[in-house]
Amino acid sequence: SSDSALHVTSVCNASRTLMMNLNTLEWDDGILKALGVPRECLPRIVSNSEVYGHGYKGGYLSGVPLCGILGDQQAAMFGQTCYEAGEVKSTYGTGNFVMMNTGRSPVPSKNGLLTTVGYKLGPSAPPVYALEGAVAYCGSVVQWLRDNLR
Repeated sequence: SSDSALHVTSVCNASRTLMMNLNTLEWDDGILKALGVPRECLPRIVSNSEVYGHGYKGGYLSGVPLCGILGDQQAAMFGQTCYEAGEVKSTYGTGNFVMMNTGRSPVPSKNGLLTTVGYKLGPSAPPVYALEGAVAYCGSVVQWLRDNLR
């Protein structure tokens, strides 16, 4: 059990800040300096699957291992079993998000997509990268069409 708090974020969430180097999977000192963000205030970057710590002694989760972090769209990509390069998921809600697994190397977009980390299943596992495209108002447009077209 742990008596201290953790300050960690997953490699996926860190990549979404655009302050993490996609090759080293560490905070990028040049970007941090340009933005005036002190490295000390940022969480430690961890994989998506490892034991980070345990629930507080005496708490509801006392001794329970804390061992998984996976952010929004990356979680959807993983949950929809896009495990191989070239596999794509598309989710619809307030927005529409399309994410394609690009494999073990980051692929820079030539068309305005976001290059990101898809997932990293363990501290020594290689990262899996993805390209993502987003439409901010997809759900509200579909709702407007439903409510206003006759």
